[in-house]
Formats: sequence, C-alpha cells, structure tokens
Amino acid sequence: MDSVKELIPFAKEMLNQKPNRRMVKMYLVGSVFAVLGTVIGLVESMCHPFSSGGCIDEEIIFMMNQEQRTADAKKLRSMWAQGEEEEKEEEEATTQLMIPKTNKIGQRNMSNRLHAS
Repeated sequence: MDSVKELIPFAKEMLNQKPNRRMVKMYLVGSVFAVLGTVIGLVESMCHPFSSGGCIDEEIIFMMNQEQRTADAKKLRSMWAQGEEEEKEEEEATTQLMIPKTNKIGQRNMSNRLHAS
C-alpha cells in the first residue's frame, strides 16, 4: 500500500517536469520488467505444488540413505562370508594333501607358542 501512495506523487512530479523521450523509454522498460517479474512469480507459485522436481522431505532422504547403507552392508557381509568359505575349502584341500608331521620329543609346537615371544 505504501508503494501506491508513493507512486501517485511520483507520477505527478514526472508530468510536471515534462519528461523527454529517453526518460519515458527507461520507465517503460523498467515497468515491463517489473510486470514480467510479477507474472513469472505468480506462475511459479501456482505451478510449484504440481512440479515433480519439488523438495523432498529430509526424513525421506535420511531413510533412503539408511536403506542404501544397510543394503551395501549386507552385500559386503555376503561377499566376505563367501570369501571365508572359499578360504576354508582351500585350507581343507591343502591339509588333506599334506603329510602329517610327527613332533619329536622335546620340541614344542609353534602354534602353541604364539602368545609367548
């Protein structure tokens, strides 16, 4: 409302000064830009609820990220479990091929000595 009250005295003052063509063109161009900006703003505010690229709620984003992390963790666990199974199968195959060694009396088994160095 304040801008309308200021606009009327401004228009009266401008008419009293007898504006030249250049000044009228400038004010017309500025007015056209102002009207276009207002129209574009109105169209944007009217179409905003229907746009598909709208803002997604932060909770939904958080839940999607959490689901993605759990899926990635499950995939890594399954890959790791498969790798361990393959290693166990390889160890079993190599232990079956190895000839068991007999320990001499007086020698200690090295696997029992790992804690004491």
